[in-house]
Amino acid sequence: MDADSTTILRQILSGRSIPIAETTHLENVEFAAICRELITIRELLLKFSNGNLDDSVTIRGAIAGCLKTLQANLRHLTWQVQQVAEGDFSQRVEFMGEFSQAFNSMVVQLEHSLTDLRDSESRLLKLNDELQDEIRFRKTAEKELKRSEERWNLAVQCSRDGIWDINLKTKEAWYSERFLEMFQYSPKDLPCDLRWDRLVHPDDEEAVEFLRKIYRQEESLFPFSVECRMRCHDNSYLWVRIRGMPINEDADQCRIIGVTSDISLQKETETALAHRAMHDNLTGLPNRYLLDDRLRQHVANASRSGSAFIFVVMDLDNFKGVNDTLGHTAGDILLIEFGKRVSNCIRNTDTVARLGGDEFVFIYTCAEDKEIFATEQVMHRLYQSFQTQVDLGEVMYTIRSSMGVSFFPKHASDIATLFERADEALYLAKERGKNTFAVWEPAAKDVAAKVKCEIKTGQRPTR
Repeated sequence: MDADSTTILRQILSGRSIPIAETTHLENVEFAAICRELITIRELLLKFSNGNLDDSVTIRGAIAGCLKTLQANLRHLTWQVQQVAEGDFSQRVEFMGEFSQAFNSMVVQLEHSLTDLRDSESRLLKLNDELQDEIRFRKTAEKELKRSEERWNLAVQCSRDGIWDINLKTKEAWYSERFLEMFQYSPKDLPCDLRWDRLVHPDDEEAVEFLRKIYRQEESLFPFSVECRMRCHDNSYLWVRIRGMPINEDADQCRIIGVTSDISLQKETETALAHRAMHDNLTGLPNRYLLDDRLRQHVANASRSGSAFIFVVMDLDNFKGVNDTLGHTAGDILLIEFGKRVSNCIRNTDTVARLGGDEFVFIYTCAEDKEIFATEQVMHRLYQSFQTQVDLGEVMYTIRSSMGVSFFPKHASDIATLFERADEALYLAKERGKNTFAVWEPAAKDVAAKVKCEIKTGQRPTR
């Protein structure tokens, strides 16, 4: 071979790109043909390495057969790779030696990895579903909590009760606006330690002693309800009902929450009803029920101290005539004025009561053995007060009253007998001409019996 042929052959074998046209000038025709075939083989192998398996093998011979076999194997391998890429892991390569083992091992690993990925995906999808459920639950819970807070805030704003929350350990407390309003506080002048157990009225302290023990954590917490008077910011007192409930945040139960209600109107109503039940509607004086209680108290006090009291039963003379001639309005004015004048003539510690109609009684305390003196003194004041006339609208009227007096314990030591003997003395006063008083004496019983008999048979008008 000449130098040019050697150079071209070396270039072909070294992989340089030699156009086939450059081999046409070679002198050795057979060598030139060999070079062209080598170039063709090199180009085919280059195309095979780049994945181009479509060109036909144009050379002949054993090398051509190997190239065709290689091309077929590469095409089949390419197809198998595509099948594996599409998820068919049943593909196996059996015709490429160690490459077959590596490929088949890779396919198995890919299949396992894909299975693991699918399992992970399944777990992630399940976790995602759980997270979505949790998100939906939390959103629903947040909405419900928001609605509950809105309802709570609305209830607090609309409620006429004061709401409070106290931590007994830290002494921290929260009070609603209504609570502060009830006791005339504003947030800026609210004390740091508003101890409402210290604001209780002195007369109610015994009823709320357990509140102080609770505040000092000396008492086990329990639901409670108590009524008392509490001092407001302006030092006035307000009737309230305090209801509390322990909150079990921990074993110590150091927190209570509750409401404070303004019950002043209820107390006023109760007081008014109690007063109405125990007092005469017209005159405002104690009625028969309250008189019975006062009599028992006077008897107990007199028995304990060794003192006495006078018991006086009285009525208005000719009261029926006033009603018949001047009308019931004039009669009511007369009853009211009579009650006032009797009340003004005795002490606040004594009692005046109206039994009904024109019947009145009063109790006047005195020292034992001073009953006559006390009676004369009080009767003098009474009859002096009657001298001032009462304006009944159409006429000016002078009060006239008959009174019967009995002494405790001189005349009787029990209420029934005391009342009976004062009533007998009243009949004695009427027998003596009315507008006077009489103290019970044994003969008064016979006079009372006689007057009652005459009234029953119609011989005398009613008093």
